[in-house]
Amino acid sequence: MSPKTSASAHKETAPPKPPKSPKSSSEQPTPPKAMSARTRQRRTAAASVVGSILEWYDFFLFGASAALVFNKVFFPDVSPLAATLASFATFGLGFAVRPIGGLVLAHLGDRIGRRPVLILTVILMGAGTLAIGFLPTYHQIGIWAPVLLVVCRMLQGFGVGAELGGAYVMSTEAAQAEKRGLYGSLPGAGEFIGVVIASGAVAAVSTLPEDDFLGWGWRIPFLASAVVVIIALLIRNAAPETEQFEATRDSGKREKLPVLAAIKERPKAIALLIGSGCATAIASYAIQGYLPSYLTNQLGLSSGTSVLGITIASAVSILTIPLAGALSDRIGRKPVMIGGAVAIMLFAYPFFWLVDTREPWLIYLAITIAFALMLNSIFAVAGTFYAESLPTEVRYSGLVFVREINGVVFAGTSPFVATLLVDAGGDRPWYLAGYMAAAGLASAVCTWLLPETAPARAEQNPAESVQAGDRPGISDARDGGTRR
Repeated sequence: MSPKTSASAHKETAPPKPPKSPKSSSEQPTPPKAMSARTRQRRTAAASVVGSILEWYDFFLFGASAALVFNKVFFPDVSPLAATLASFATFGLGFAVRPIGGLVLAHLGDRIGRRPVLILTVILMGAGTLAIGFLPTYHQIGIWAPVLLVVCRMLQGFGVGAELGGAYVMSTEAAQAEKRGLYGSLPGAGEFIGVVIASGAVAAVSTLPEDDFLGWGWRIPFLASAVVVIIALLIRNAAPETEQFEATRDSGKREKLPVLAAIKERPKAIALLIGSGCATAIASYAIQGYLPSYLTNQLGLSSGTSVLGITIASAVSILTIPLAGALSDRIGRKPVMIGGAVAIMLFAYPFFWLVDTREPWLIYLAITIAFALMLNSIFAVAGTFYAESLPTEVRYSGLVFVREINGVVFAGTSPFVATLLVDAGGDRPWYLAGYMAAAGLASAVCTWLLPETAPARAEQNPAESVQAGDRPGISDARDGGTRR
């Protein structure tokens, strides 16, 4: 035997090394602790609410400024009516951009996750709002002032397009089935928190002398948005991804083009969902966007009257929205939404009767009834209703498509149409009231034609769940799955 062979044999027969003694428990690496369902639900709810606060802080601020400031500092060289129309057209432009941004970002939300997209929406909205606070006026740089205003508005709209839809999706997916209406309504409550903060800021700076208000005071609320943006980013960064999306991603069920899949598979339901929200879109933006101009120009009241009225109504709405959401968990989504739509239809004319008294307390009462009790019956439930109507793999894109088409057709045009209708009516609001009443009727009919999605009610009435040709998308939070 050669020395090489002998060495090889010796190597093969060498006794194995004794096993290392196991490390003590103190030396073992500690696996990451799984997040409990309750913690996940709370963090998701907080992340959903904080972005909604920023969204409506931005949008209320722009809408109020369009009525009170922008027509004077960005469009000063035209008639008051033309300046108001131009200012509201800029407001409406944000709604024209929203579907583009919404569909692009929602597509990413269905492909890569809800959480990263909702962080990006905060950055986009915050950047647009903060930039408006630094814009020079028409007298400083001429036509470039309104051009830059339009750019900032488009940046806002691009981010806003996917914000509330994503908040609805996150909060609904993370909630237990029996509390889905309540948790799905919280982003709506967050929006009214944003309205309260923004309207309070506008009310505060509007007390300045007019020259100071138009010179620099109006900028303060826009610049202060930086605080909200920082808080929103911190909270959203700590929020987890939803388990339903993670399960869908891991199963490989994701659609290449989620919005087209949603439209192709559920065309009738998509159309009816768009119609179900037209009352809130038309009435809410007529009141928030146009009413300040109507009170100032047609009734000769202080610009702070409508701002204070909307602030009061928004504060009450912070409470009524979760109550409406919880009620929908007990009696169903459809009864709550239809009740709100019928109420809007019946209250449209009395609303303006109260406003035209010029009595501030009656104006506050009218705005509070319309917002806190009627509009919120639809608004509080709509996000959950939409999310439950779509499966996980297309939920974000489908929900955003419904909301943003509704926004372009009804919400974004509402202040502009309201201005034209009041002008056509000889500075009287009755054509506008008829428009709001018709929207209430349309919403009630569209909602009635859709299937019930609340788990308890859908199980009691299984035949109704297919009356629109589509089955609800969220089955039960216990298994995190979908039924199609």
